[in-house]
Formats: sequence, C-alpha cells, structure tokens
Amino acid sequence: MVLYYIFVFVSFIYLFWKYKNSVLSLLIILCFYSGLANYYGKIIENPYKILLAVLSAYFLFRYKVLSGLKNNEKIFFIVFLLFSISFIFSGYINNDSFNMIFSQYGKYLPPVCIYFILSYSVKNYPEDLPYYIRLFFTLLVVQIILSFFKWGLIGIREWCVGSIAFAGGGVATPLPVLGFMLLWLDKRGQLTKKDWIFVVLLLMIAVVSLKRAIWFIMPFFVFMFLYYVPKKVNFKKLIYYIPIIPIIFYLGIRVNPTLNKEGKVWGSFDTEFAYNYVMQYSFGKTKTNQEGKAGYGRGGASLFIWDKFKNNQSLTIHDYLGYGLTPMYATDYAEFQTYNFGISDKGSATGVVQSYVTSGYIGILISIILVISIVSLIINPRIRFTMLLFILYDYLFYSGLVLRMSALLVLLFFIIIYSNYISNEELLEKYQTA
Repeated sequence: MVLYYIFVFVSFIYLFWKYKNSVLSLLIILCFYSGLANYYGKIIENPYKILLAVLSAYFLFRYKVLSGLKNNEKIFFIVFLLFSISFIFSGYINNDSFNMIFSQYGKYLPPVCIYFILSYSVKNYPEDLPYYIRLFFTLLVVQIILSFFKWGLIGIREWCVGSIAFAGGGVATPLPVLGFMLLWLDKRGQLTKKDWIFVVLLLMIAVVSLKRAIWFIMPFFVFMFLYYVPKKVNFKKLIYYIPIIPIIFYLGIRVNPTLNKEGKVWGSFDTEFAYNYVMQYSFGKTKTNQEGKAGYGRGGASLFIWDKFKNNQSLTIHDYLGYGLTPMYATDYAEFQTYNFGISDKGSATGVVQSYVTSGYIGILISIILVISIVSLIINPRIRFTMLLFILYDYLFYSGLVLRMSALLVLLFFIIIYSNYISNEELLEKYQTA
C-alpha cells in the first residue's frame, strides 16, 4: 500500500511540474488527486477539499469569466446556486460541523468553477484547446498506469482507483465510459485499432477494481456513440463495429470473478449466472423470490425511496429537507444502519438515496434539475440525450459519483466544452459551404 501511494505521489509531482505554468491545469490536476489526500486521512483530506474550493472560487471571480454567459449557462449557474443553498442549509439545520459541510460541498464547487473558467478560455482562446486535450488524456493515461501498479502491488481490490479514490472503487465504473466519450470526440468518431487498445486499457481500470456494472453499461454507451450519435453510419463501419459491443460484454463476464461460476479472472461465460447475480445484487431477487426485497441493493434502494414518496408513508420534515451530511458521510456501515432509512446497507446508497439522506426529497428534485441544466449546455441534441441517460443512470441506479466526484465532473464538463467546440466548427463549416 505504501509503495503504491509513493507512485501516486511521484505522478502528482510530475504532473504539477509539467503543467506548472497554468493555474487552471493545476486546479484540474488537484481534482484528480483527491485519493492521495484521502490516503493521508481527514486531517489532510478535508483541508484539501476546502482549499481547492476556495482557490477555484477565487480564480473564477478573479478572471471575471461570468460576464457574457449564454442563457443556458446562466440557467445552470442559477440552478447550481439553488443546489448550493439546499445542500448547505440541510447541513446547517441538522447541526453538521462547518468542516463537514464545506469539505463535502468542496466536491461540487471546484468542477463548476473550472467549467466556467475553461469554457471562457476555449471560447476566447481556442488555440489553447489542444493543451487541455493533452492534459485530460495524460490524466487518463496516469490512471491506467496506476491501475497496473495497483494490480502488481496490491492485487485486484475494489477500494482504490488510480489517484482519484482511496476509500471506494465506484469511480472505476463511470471513468472508462467518460474516457471513451472523450476519445470518440477527439477522433471525431473515426476510431482505429490503436484507439480500441486504449479503450481496453481504460477498461482495465474497472477490471482491477472488481467493477460489475461497467460490463453492462459500457457496451450500451459504446453503441450509442457509434450508432446513435452519428446521424449517418456507412455499411463498412457497421460491419467493423458490430462485433466490438458483444466482445466487451463477453470479456467482462469472463474477467470479473463475481460474474462467473468459478469466481476467478477468466472464468466461464454464463449469461444466466451473470444475470441472476446482478438481479440478486441489485434487487435481492432470487429464483425463489422474484419480487426481491424492499430496499435491497442499489436498484431496490432507489425504488424504495420512490415508493415511500409515492405512497406518502408518514413523511416528516426530514424526508423533505434531509437528515444532514453526518449519517451519510461520517458513519461506517454499522453506524449507518442505526438510522433505519429502510435500505439494506450503506453500500446500497445510490446517488438519489444519498440526496434523500442529506437533503431530502427537495434535494433530489434540485439535483435532477441540476442534471438537466448541465446537459442543456450541450449543443448536439444526440450527445445531449446520451449524456442525460449516462448521468441519470449513475444518479438513480449507481453511486452518483459523476456529480459527486470532482475528477469525474471536471472530465464531464470538459467533454461538454469539447463537444460544443466541435459542433460550432461543424456549424461554421456548413455555413461557409452553403
């Protein structure tokens, strides 16, 4: 473990030195190294988050990038302010400490500030875009390299991912998907064999973190970007890409020990076993209990929260405004169970469940509006719809880390900025040739 985080620290120093001439780049790098701060404990992690939030806000106002925002950006900014008020107010009325409130809020503020600074920079200085493209690809490559170090030094374990996460492995599911989206944009959808090797390497991040969901959602979003997002796909491309999607699914079942009968890497391919495992893990469904258990697994937990609201099961002020941050982010599994939220365990808390616990049903509503305001920033309607599906899946049925993990949210925002740059280029090209 110590040796692994020596490598993480060395990569941090290297990147800081390489991109030292850009304040914005350093803020982005800091977002990708929250796992390193977490490794040293709360005494380092909480000040790290607060400092990153303060620095991001400082440079947002120093560079005066909020003037001249487009209408959709103004809406996003206003919705984020409402989200911030709801988040902080819930923590305040539930007697959460200042350190708790702003260390958790520090996960959201820096990516939003970075979005506005980066969007302003790309719009006014488009020649800087290649620099930031290289930075994000470098950060992805570092995560891949660190995953191989993890495999060799620690083994296949769920609880740390590259430099991004130390105490949990959930980030290893959405990260490869976002990495694929960035690659697809950079190659304008023209992926070569070399590019597919990079996709496989991205998937290794999930492999060494024992992720299961990635093998179901990755083929879906690869399909969306290969066939739905492009308005036209020629027959030659169709023949080339069709085998890739089932191959990803096939490899996923065989390399993930929890998805095959043998419980090992490169076990047998049995779709029935994998399906039954996923249903039991997500909903508590078995051959003898097809209805599943209320509040069991991530899927069951999200449905339980919805059913509770729909049936108006003696809702209290806490149901609407939340129980604060402490029950969700300052408890272990046993302590979390003492609150009796109605879900099987803390590991079942999806993004929507976490919003319910911390900010109540009002927090859930504002969070969904925030998601809509984020995807409304995207010009291309097909990318917008695909991204909406991706974020909502993560929020409603997974860990909600796309919104809650700074590195993922920063990467998401850059993908939005890059896709809009490409869309504007295409619109200009059509106008000039008309």
